[in-house]
Amino acid sequence: MVEFPCQKTCEFSFASRTRGRIQDLRERETIFTREVREGAIEYLLMLAAVLVIVAVAVAYVLGIGGTPKPNILLSVEVNKVGEDNYDIRLVGTGGTDTCPASDWQYAIYPEGESPTTWKPGTTELSSTTDTHLETLQNPESRTYRVRVQHKPSGSYFVDTKITIP
Repeated sequence: MVEFPCQKTCEFSFASRTRGRIQDLRERETIFTREVREGAIEYLLMLAAVLVIVAVAVAYVLGIGGTPKPNILLSVEVNKVGEDNYDIRLVGTGGTDTCPASDWQYAIYPEGESPTTWKPGTTELSSTTDTHLETLQNPESRTYRVRVQHKPSGSYFVDTKITIP
């Protein structure tokens, strides 16, 4: 068998070029795969950011994480005192918590109108509360709305309609 002087060089050069091309393809594949992974990670991070923003917005709208209203059940009683005077009392009917006088306010106003003024709480509220709110003298309306609000949470202990007999 006769060997030509460039035969080994040609074979080597062809093989090395083929290996080089294969290596280039692998590098391109690795770069492409890396880019796809980085792109996927970027999308996941954006999705996570959007989910956090939505969660914060929902918590803000629903008031989650704010000051909870104390666990106190209250009712309103109307008692006639005198000729045309009516005593409105706030009576505790259950619950386990207390609420200091500085944390609640109340409004009593004719049904169908808006409260014009809120009066500050007068005593600590609890399940044993029995406190005088107001005396209506010669009331012009026979139907009133009574609201007792927990100021830190904005929730109502009582939001009820009362009828003067």
